[in-house]
Amino acid sequence: MSTVNEILEKARLVPMLSQSALALMKLVESGDHSIQDIVRIVEHDPALTANVLKVVNAPAFGLGQSVTSLARAVSFIGDKLVVGIAIGSCSPTVFHSDLEGYESLAGELWLHSLRTAIASRELTKYARTEISPELAFTAGILHDIGKSLISDYLKDKTPELLDALTNNTAEDFLGAERDAVGVDHCQVGTALAEHWNLPDELTAPIHFHHDPAQADISLRAITYAVHLGDILAMMGGSSTGADGLAYTLDSGFEEYFTLEPQDIYQLLLTVSLEFERTKTLFFQ
Repeated sequence: MSTVNEILEKARLVPMLSQSALALMKLVESGDHSIQDIVRIVEHDPALTANVLKVVNAPAFGLGQSVTSLARAVSFIGDKLVVGIAIGSCSPTVFHSDLEGYESLAGELWLHSLRTAIASRELTKYARTEISPELAFTAGILHDIGKSLISDYLKDKTPELLDALTNNTAEDFLGAERDAVGVDHCQVGTALAEHWNLPDELTAPIHFHHDPAQADISLRAITYAVHLGDILAMMGGSSTGADGLAYTLDSGFEEYFTLEPQDIYQLLLTVSLEFERTKTLFFQ
């Protein structure tokens, strides 16, 4: 079996997302739901219920009171964070493993994904056309899922990848990955997204977040949101190691977003404040 086929086959062996995580993503992305709709899904998943109550009762959440009602917990946390808890808690092998091929420690992929999710959501406020903030958040969480599967095959190749960038034999880290093992983390992530039966609105940002102009026209705005969110996350100090800021900004985003230089500074500040508050809830 070739290395490419071996990597792609690995995607098909990853455990499926829980039914509650899939149901929550579908519900939140629809934009037509109530807190009770969220509660009805969460309450049928004991592990997720425990994680939601753990987060809302954490000292970092700052409520100063004990919350035992799931409905109250969901109202305090918000639907986007509940989705993040659901995805993160049922995919530890994807989000919380060491990424030796990127010289990245356990947990750094989740932190990068979380900051990207927050940035992608905030960017929807600057969109020329309507983009669901909930969809942008979820897409941001999922955009780099391929890295956990390709990392082992890049192990000990990191100096070679960085040399390719320095010597301009690869345009960016994505090209260096393809040269090294025949496939890149976006392609691997797409294989995993298909294995998980994710909708096109989430699969496209996974596949094209480094080349958003190649996404289908109907999915280009959300893909550019994650493209920009990914770069803002790296600018803010959350990368996945050796590939930090080793990608190209696609200027085509100007067709979908109205962003002035001062907006970038404001976004970096807003995202940083929200990220610092939120990450504490996951790493307590």
